[in-house]
Amino acid sequence: MKTGPSPQTGNFASRVKGAVRRNFNQSVRIYQAFEEKRGFFQDLTAALARWMKLPQGATILDIGCGNGASCVALREACNATVYGIDLSEAMIADARRRLRDPHVHFIVGDGENLDMFRDMPLFDAVVYNASLFVFPNPERSLAQAGGHLKTGGKIGFSFYPRLYSAEFPDLLGRAYEKKGWPLPKFRTITSWDKACHALEGLFGNLETATHEITGDVSFLIDFFSIPAQSASLFPKLPYEERAEKVRELFETLDAEGTPFTIGWDMAMAVKRPE
Repeated sequence: MKTGPSPQTGNFASRVKGAVRRNFNQSVRIYQAFEEKRGFFQDLTAALARWMKLPQGATILDIGCGNGASCVALREACNATVYGIDLSEAMIADARRRLRDPHVHFIVGDGENLDMFRDMPLFDAVVYNASLFVFPNPERSLAQAGGHLKTGGKIGFSFYPRLYSAEFPDLLGRAYEKKGWPLPKFRTITSWDKACHALEGLFGNLETATHEITGDVSFLIDFFSIPAQSASLFPKLPYEERAEKVRELFETLDAEGTPFTIGWDMAMAVKRPE
């Protein structure tokens, strides 16, 4: 999986964050329509919470919370108090408008700068549900998150989807190849290996797992038609063209007729006593 250059290269980090903010600000309506149809982000967050064995009554920091679907899932799974933070002002505004639970709080902010929590009690857990892969400096974010985590608390994340079958380990790449289209320069800003290395390096332990769902071309078209998701596949095109190319790309998998799996890799570490 191709990833971006070092975040220290020029203004790369600020450019990435600006693009992420714009893409998600443009995604509110389609993102929510997708979630209402599929319930996907809540399901993925619930799977992550179960795997992490998050305790009942926990106080949880949700970094990259989007429009709050993951916060709702954490609240329901753990009877948790949840603080959700996201770069996108539009996503947070939508979450505040739709979700009025006194135990769920939404904050506009940068997940690599968590100073707004410095005067709060420490969290029982920190989660990144399908968000860490767009962070230009995951080491910084994870280190800051760890500083706001109780001893014995857990940090976990779910990652960018992998499409694979018994025959092909990278069906997304195969779909591009069959269309004769160039692969996107960067599918993610941060790679799975880099994110895991950062987490393990900070906490000295690491567990991984994969949450698998049955391959469904219509799901992929819906998911990658969200403006922020289509931008990872066709970043230089206007949205209408991206959406059409998403449909063409994944209909290639339908034509293949091969059963496939959508895998969401997950990782977790525990903050040990020093």
